[in-house]
Amino acid sequence: MKGAAIFATLSGVVAEPQVNGGTLNLTWEDCGDASTHGKIIGLDKSSITLGEDTAVTGSGTTDEAITGGDFTITAKAGLIKQKYEGKVCEAKEFDLPLGLGKITWKGLSCPAAAGEIGVTVGVKLAAIIPASMAKADIEVAATGSSADDKLLCMSLHTTSAVSSDFDAYMNKFGKAYNGDDEYAARKAVYEENMQLIALENSKDNTFTLGEGPFTDLTNAEFKTLYVSGYKASDQVFSELPFLGEHELSGEAIAAAVDWTTKGAVTPVKNQGQCGSCWSFSTTGSLEGAWQINAGQLTSMSEQQFVDCDKSSMGCNGGSMATAFTWAESQSVCTESSYPYTAVDGTCKTSCSTAIPKGGVSGYKSVGSFIFKATQAKMQSAIQQQPVSVAIQADQTAFQHYTSGILSGACGTQLDHGVLAVGYGEGYWKVKNSWGSSWGENGYVRMTDSGNECGILSQPVYPTVSASVSV
Repeated sequence: MKGAAIFATLSGVVAEPQVNGGTLNLTWEDCGDASTHGKIIGLDKSSITLGEDTAVTGSGTTDEAITGGDFTITAKAGLIKQKYEGKVCEAKEFDLPLGLGKITWKGLSCPAAAGEIGVTVGVKLAAIIPASMAKADIEVAATGSSADDKLLCMSLHTTSAVSSDFDAYMNKFGKAYNGDDEYAARKAVYEENMQLIALENSKDNTFTLGEGPFTDLTNAEFKTLYVSGYKASDQVFSELPFLGEHELSGEAIAAAVDWTTKGAVTPVKNQGQCGSCWSFSTTGSLEGAWQINAGQLTSMSEQQFVDCDKSSMGCNGGSMATAFTWAESQSVCTESSYPYTAVDGTCKTSCSTAIPKGGVSGYKSVGSFIFKATQAKMQSAIQQQPVSVAIQADQTAFQHYTSGILSGACGTQLDHGVLAVGYGEGYWKVKNSWGSSWGENGYVRMTDSGNECGILSQPVYPTVSASVSV
């Protein structure tokens, strides 16, 4: 029965991976053969609560007296493999790696007679456990006086208790999967992401992560499906309508600006699984500029840019700068007359006009295309109108962002086009195109300290002339 003790010990080892105040479910099976003396019957705990001292008692039988022997516990979780060894009849305390807690093997009172036997171990696991270890497979081998004297064999499996929340998540975000296999795969991804989220939230961050529309996706899937639509233009030094850099004119800079409260920003949209973020950033800038200059807020057609602007690549990516250039010689369509489909299509030649031909006169950069914008120039530009920006959005913090000021969460490898619609104390307010169920109702606040996610690297905005009538 010393095997039962080993089983309990192992459950502790595996429990290392979880999250703040979380729970690990325990399942087990006896993997002994006909020559194995010990048989595992049960365990008095079906779960372990992290951060608490837990006494776990295993019960079973053995057909021979136990006078001594050795145990070996091998636990594999993620990329970590840990081995523990000891004497059956001796108490021993194990320090888990990375400061994750302690396991105390109480030891048997040897000799232990054949028949029923119980073994208790103490388990104290850190309240915060790395998510990669929440799921684990453990194999326990126990031997007596020789390697051929098999006392016990047991395999143990741990899973996070957050799985019961998955169906609620599906209902909340309108998820549906094709069959049991896909359901199980998405559930597993969801559970792992929820553990990562809880671990990140236990840190001293200025932002919070949580359930969102992408919690059932791996980060690699998220990158492929929703990030990589921004392609820096190779024509940024070309001819007009590039009208130069935004310049400070000595105007007083307001402490805070929010164009969403001034009627210059349309409701949050959703690009779906199409790399068209650049077109949403483009229309967002045009919508704001036209409202400020013409006094009319009109939702404009992203699909027109996807289908018709051949300077970009539709769902395979594009640039706001070249889209503004293309729009100079076009009538920009309304959203309602040229609705979004999230796929590449054939360019329509007829639609209702939001901005007439000639209404877009060019664009300006905020800062140069060699040197990033300064905070002062960015604030000045946003004070004037919403500004198209490119950022790096492929990191897990962006994938699971729900609130707060994003800081130190991404680099400057630009891959996503969004819209800066305001700023406040310590942050830029940015409109995204992943729907209103992501982030702060579709928005993210990003720290204005440094060049967070590359937001100051390539900001641009269109110039429009309201003297051209619709």
